[in-house]
Amino acid sequence: MSRERTRCREKILTYLFQQDMGQEIEVEFKEFSPQAQVFAYKLWEGCNKYRDLADRIIEEFAKGWSLERLGTIERNALRIAICEILTFPDIPVGVSVNEAVELTKKYVGESASKFVNGVLRNILRNWNRVLEIKDKEYAIRKD
Repeated sequence: MSRERTRCREKILTYLFQQDMGQEIEVEFKEFSPQAQVFAYKLWEGCNKYRDLADRIIEEFAKGWSLERLGTIERNALRIAICEILTFPDIPVGVSVNEAVELTKKYVGESASKFVNGVLRNILRNWNRVLEIKDKEYAIRKD
């Protein structure tokens, strides 16, 4: 199942990349097992639900980097990891971080994967601040 989840994350990375490029996308995960499809759809929904929040978190913890300055793969790998951590509390955060790092390494390279790892480690070290940002973000949306 973990290898299949990796493929789900990879497909979501592709969809997020296409979204960033302004392309119309039709989301489907039919090639996966029913269990993996549930995971993929839930993660996709989490990525859409928490996208703005993930972007605020990235901007706060990617010191010296604006969202626009980040590469599209790096930005979306970070989004996936953050959204996965928020959506799936039962998945160990180390798994979410490692998956984002490996996706970045596969599509961009070693240097970019180290950057993604560093940003995610910084986010996790400051998780209470992340929760403050989340609470503030959703309080604003309720007003």
